[in-house]
Amino acid sequence: MHSFLDIHTHREEADPDVRSIYNVHIDTAGMDVEMPPSDGGLSMGLHPWFLTEANKDMQFRLLAQHADDDVVKLIGECGFDKLRGPAMPLQRAVFEQQVQLALTCGKPVLIHCVRAFDELASFGKRYAHSIPMVIHGFNKSPEQAKQLTNQGFFLSFGAAILNEASGAAATLRKIDCPFFLETDDAIVDIRTVYEQAAFLRNVTQEVLKDTIFASWKTIQLI
Repeated sequence: MHSFLDIHTHREEADPDVRSIYNVHIDTAGMDVEMPPSDGGLSMGLHPWFLTEANKDMQFRLLAQHADDDVVKLIGECGFDKLRGPAMPLQRAVFEQQVQLALTCGKPVLIHCVRAFDELASFGKRYAHSIPMVIHGFNKSPEQAKQLTNQGFFLSFGAAILNEASGAAATLRKIDCPFFLETDDAIVDIRTVYEQAAFLRNVTQEVLKDTIFASWKTIQLI
């Protein structure tokens, strides 16, 4: 069994001690989807940064072609971004499509959310009881975290916890429900994220590993 689990990374690096879920980029030129080998599996979705009215149908067709593949473990990252991306009605419509696809495939949804947690609330009420919905790279307050977990969302924490003054660090100290760890696109080893998470939780790394393994098992990634 892998010692470390990384639910979301953009870096493909072979490491026998790490099981990573690599996030696949859907080619906006419409030619193909890069499917690199990964023993941890892949996540795939329509990221709001690269979403346009012109390419949304093509991107979704490519996603739908691969969503049932065994190697694809999560649909995403997908979601909302009020700083970068198309108009919110388009983001909402495409996110809805991907949630419906995830429901059909029986796979969790990996969520990118920037300044748009209000947009997510209705989706949590409608779908979080039916399918796991994981907000990646969480770095907000414990109060915001409580609202989201009460709505049924799961949270994943990355390199932001290395800053002890961050919302991510404050939340990780207090969270009392399943959570995940990730590297995303940070130039940081998942071991460093684990080390800091164990420190913030005041547990040993072995206890933390058991916790993260249980979280993966909860949403059937293991």
